[in-house]
Amino acid sequence: MAGGDELELLGTWASPHVLRVRLALHLKDLSYEYVEEQDLKNYKSDELLLNSKLPVLIHDGKPVYGTSLSLIQYLDVAFAGAGSSLLPHEPSKRALARYWGDFMDGTLVKAMEKATWSVTCREKAEVRAQVAAAMETLEGALRECSKPFFGGDSPGYVDVVLGGLLPWLCVTDKRQPSVKTFNPITTPLLLSWQDCFCSLKKVQGLMPEVGELVDLAMPVPTHCSRESLQVILILSSLLVQIATACSR
Repeated sequence: MAGGDELELLGTWASPHVLRVRLALHLKDLSYEYVEEQDLKNYKSDELLLNSKLPVLIHDGKPVYGTSLSLIQYLDVAFAGAGSSLLPHEPSKRALARYWGDFMDGTLVKAMEKATWSVTCREKAEVRAQVAAAMETLEGALRECSKPFFGGDSPGYVDVVLGGLLPWLCVTDKRQPSVKTFNPITTPLLLSWQDCFCSLKKVQGLMPEVGELVDLAMPVPTHCSRESLQVILILSSLLVQIATACSR
């Protein structure tokens, strides 16, 4: 396997952006050292979703700067001879793949972030509508491919980008039971895609436990405003610090 001592990835298990890069590394058959950031207290659930610069990739001792999307593209170019190419070779198809990656971060990820703070029925309805619209758009894109994956017969760039969001999409469904992100009626192709993608041997074992992500997301009580919740979190943090100091 290519990579080896050349590649090191720093990140946290709960970040979909870190998961994307790890998926790309595995699908490219690249070996690497993964360093887990254990302290999640510095991250809120919405930051984990939106912070696309959270993973830090080091190649030959030098950090590679960029978002999770650009890091995937970097790996595909820097290790073009390893595994199968994630981005299409044809320029127009390559540009289209990048477009769908940007689309997901510009619409779907932002809607998922809103879901972590939606409290009122109106807010929840708006989030459901936004997620549903984005998923139906992706359903149309997959229909045009006429293949099991966005990348064709094997997973590619778009599959990796969406695949990294799968655990958090499941969190959205868990927190709002009436929501079915992968709807058998409106998005049957995506539902089949999800099964195919998650059944890949190179994907299995990388996906975080949804239950742990639900706990991390900390459902917002319906009677508590966002501002009130922030005060509660600050007070809780102070109590933990005081208890820690007293135990020394």
